[in-house]
Amino acid sequence: MNVLLVMVFVAVGLVLLGRWLRGRRTGRPLTVEEKAPTFQVVTLGLQGSGKTLLLASMYHRLKAPAGQCYFLTAPHDDVLLLNQWYAQMVDTAASGDWPRGTAKGESRQFTFTVKTHMAGTALTILRLKYLEYAGELLTEIQDAGSTRQKELFAQIDSADALIGVIDGYRIRQHLDGHPAGPLHLERTLNALLPVMIEATAPISFIITKWDLLTELHPDESTRLGIVHNLLISNDLFRSLVSLHSAERVVRLIPVSAVGPGFAEVDARGEIVKVSRAPAHPANVDVPLSAVVPDMFDQVESRLNSEARAALSAEVRRRSRQGALEALASASLFAGQMAGRALLAAFGPSAAVIGESMLGLFLDSRLGGRGDDGIRLDQELSEAERRVETLRLARRRVLYDMRRKVDMMEGRLPYSRLSDGHIRDGI
Repeated sequence: MNVLLVMVFVAVGLVLLGRWLRGRRTGRPLTVEEKAPTFQVVTLGLQGSGKTLLLASMYHRLKAPAGQCYFLTAPHDDVLLLNQWYAQMVDTAASGDWPRGTAKGESRQFTFTVKTHMAGTALTILRLKYLEYAGELLTEIQDAGSTRQKELFAQIDSADALIGVIDGYRIRQHLDGHPAGPLHLERTLNALLPVMIEATAPISFIITKWDLLTELHPDESTRLGIVHNLLISNDLFRSLVSLHSAERVVRLIPVSAVGPGFAEVDARGEIVKVSRAPAHPANVDVPLSAVVPDMFDQVESRLNSEARAALSAEVRRRSRQGALEALASASLFAGQMAGRALLAAFGPSAAVIGESMLGLFLDSRLGGRGDDGIRLDQELSEAERRVETLRLARRRVLYDMRRKVDMMEGRLPYSRLSDGHIRDGI
């Protein structure tokens, strides 16, 4: 038995012993759910920009594995609230108004669990802690002694992804020559950009109410190009994209919580529902699907060439390894210089369960859905089968998340603002 094999067996033993001891201390066995990393998403937008409708529609679209292998769950009370918002939004027969948005100074918090069905079980892959703030909290003077702005800045600093919500209706007003349009867009960008330009997380700028901009041009890609050029004409927006284009992921995602033909602007300039029109949300699944792939890409891009080479070698080894061998190898890699650099690049996300974060990251780098590379046959022990199942589930989920983002980029090239994708003209 060679030295390397001995090291692997020792590492496996130490990993399993550590987990068994932790289970003894808590009085119950560790489960897949306890190993799932949590990623923090902070969403900012002014009142009326569409944050609430976006959130309700995002959850509605992703609460079942339709069009992807993963789905979202949430605490029961949150599910009831999100379903209530969505039902109120789509019920065109009712005389009620749109769901109430966030008030000035208000914040909302939801924790979504990303799951997938594998081998007859719903496995937890990761969690998304979704924090939503009214953007006015960034611009208005707070009461004496208030700590809300300080708390918000701390959340932004520790975020794994930032979402900035830009009201598509106000963009339409701007392009139509309505004086309220430029004023509102300037106020939005002045609220969002100063804090985002100092943060380090990937950013997605969401253009809400995309259905109201249909008349700009029949081709959606050209339409997004028009909006792109309008935003880039703002000096602060252009500076943010230019400053972070090399090492930071910045996106421009058009979404409609209700879909085309559902709402219209009446003679008074108000957005009203079209009677009996069905809802067909568009692109609402992309913002949350992009969070982890964007974070992983950004983290890897910031490694030096030596660390990236070591990471590539570890991924190649992992592609040939079985369940427990991969578990041990990841633990060994975490203690090496490249592994430590990778965990440090994850920041707060890896503070508690860095080993699970590392495993998720490595599995995402193996490429493809992984159906052919992982065995779930009867020759495996129960422990090996559980680890292999989780590895396969991780790869499938991350593959589907990235696929959604890639499809949008292929359809709408202007949606990717980083990597030098600042374009003049259409």
